[in-house]
Amino acid sequence: MFKQTRTQPIQCSRLIFLLPVLSVISTPAIAHQKASLFEDNYLKVLAAVTYRNNQIVENGEIWQPNGFLIGGESIPTEKGVSLDDVQLQGYLNVNHQYYVAAKLSGHSHGGDNSVELENLWFGTEMYIAQQRLQLEAGKMTTDVTDTLNYHASADTFSQAPLSADILFGRHFNDIGVRAAVVGKINPRYLGGNSDYKIGFEVFNGDNFPATSGEGSISAFSHFNFQYDNFHSSAKFWVMYSEAEKRADLRYSQGHNHGVSQDVTAEYYFSGDTLNTGVYFDASWQYQRWRVHGEFEWMQAQVDGQIASTTQSAYIEAPQNSYRLTTFIEREQHSIHLQYEILSTQNKFTQTTPTFITQAGLDNNGFEPNRISASWRYAFHPNFVLRTEWMRDESNEPSQVNNVVSLGIQWNYDLL
Repeated sequence: MFKQTRTQPIQCSRLIFLLPVLSVISTPAIAHQKASLFEDNYLKVLAAVTYRNNQIVENGEIWQPNGFLIGGESIPTEKGVSLDDVQLQGYLNVNHQYYVAAKLSGHSHGGDNSVELENLWFGTEMYIAQQRLQLEAGKMTTDVTDTLNYHASADTFSQAPLSADILFGRHFNDIGVRAAVVGKINPRYLGGNSDYKIGFEVFNGDNFPATSGEGSISAFSHFNFQYDNFHSSAKFWVMYSEAEKRADLRYSQGHNHGVSQDVTAEYYFSGDTLNTGVYFDASWQYQRWRVHGEFEWMQAQVDGQIASTTQSAYIEAPQNSYRLTTFIEREQHSIHLQYEILSTQNKFTQTTPTFITQAGLDNNGFEPNRISASWRYAFHPNFVLRTEWMRDESNEPSQVNNVVSLGIQWNYDLL
């Protein structure tokens, strides 16, 4: 057996140091697209433009964190000015019988432009035994956690979380169905206003880490609690995905971001991925001040085979991701801080060290990590000025990059 191990002290010491500092954390500046029979019709546009003085990897190089299998759309932002994200969101409530929601999105950077119908789904609601049952179907994002619905125009930072990038290919969009029970908890039990949402989803498998037709299935539970000026929420979820000869298509022709096809080697993964996640947040408002904090842990249990045209290896890998965020806000100004770290324990059988190195899976204890800080100024009801600093060590141990950026978020209700 050829086995990769990781060192524990780096991860543990960092987390122990940061936990008291990051005891309170951040919600997105603009809420993600929601839909229910209680919504009014809307049509809105969102956009984010950012200038950066540096980038994580050089032009023509691949972002491939040592020890991790990557896919989807997880390509780091680039130096210079870029249109990070533009969205056109729409929602139609049809006589309070059913609704249809859609999202058209695009981006432009590095000479590449893309526009796609990202989401289009239908939904309805009904009451069964005094419980509200929500049914949805179409091309939609998962509801397990908002982290997997990242967009630069709607989130705090202009770069996606490492957990979303590495474990899920940035955002989760797939064709599927969802059923959820939504209800309220009697105030006499918890002493405040509480509600919950419990559901499950079945997807076709078009989103990383699955492959089309193999499918993903997930279950989740969300709880919210509010008492006076204090609010807290918790989420627990699990997702199982299957893949058959999954390839890394991030730098494929027509969307290569300056990477030559000669640089991209072909490796395929076939197997299972079991993801679990836990999320907590808390916020407190005092007069004009608000503080908010959140903690999120995700794990991916990878079990399968990685192969090229000539060689292969069986892999078992528990991968853990931790994200801590905090902000303090007063009127139009807010200061945000976020810390992220991932770890993996890769075990390989029926292979050679040479093949593992060639496939980029020789982790050797490397833990991708990132610290981000941001000052945001909502100088207009439709505009937010976003300044950021990011220290990134996500590609390889010896490569640390500092990125300073300045950008604008815009959102406008057309209807």
